[in-house]
Amino acid sequence: MAYFTAKQGYTTHTLRLHSCWEITNHGVVNMVHSLPNLTALSLSGCSKITDDGVELVAENLRKLRSLDLSWCPRITDMALEYIACDLHKLEELVLDRCVRITDTGLGYLSTMSSLRSLYLRWCCQVQDFGLQHLFGMRSLRLLSLAGCPLLTTTGLSGLIQLQDLEELELTNCPGATAELFKYYSQHLPHCMVIE
Repeated sequence: MAYFTAKQGYTTHTLRLHSCWEITNHGVVNMVHSLPNLTALSLSGCSKITDDGVELVAENLRKLRSLDLSWCPRITDMALEYIACDLHKLEELVLDRCVRITDTGLGYLSTMSSLRSLYLRWCCQVQDFGLQHLFGMRSLRLLSLAGCPLLTTTGLSGLIQLQDLEELELTNCPGATAELFKYYSQHLPHCMVIE
């Protein structure tokens, strides 16, 4: 990561490091200093990255509009606090299979007015209380809750407060019932609900 030329460092806007499981927080240090103008970063499957690595990203890559941390099992709610505090331009956040994310983390994200797409697939600790934090996120256009086992029909029904939502993914969600989908069709008529 330290091999970018000065020109490459300033002109590179997208970096995808999918399943680079040997990358550690030390590698993140090199990256954030070598590539200060990144607007899209994927660390999907970089399983050694921790909250400290996310803190480095959030503090140094303030231009990020898209961040993918899916399949990063060491990421906790603390990482979401760093993201919410520092990444004010972030529009897309992917947290699929970040199994340590809880309702507390969603509370941090609820302050992000720029966030348009939020992926929480198979975040198995997210519950109805956490969903309530999302109800005020008026800029959200896409929300994926696929595979979240603790969400109930009651909790999911509150998503009708997101009137500008365009896409809602609820595959493999036990709380997503036929009655709920009918309710959505009445109260979120412009939203594509993926069952």
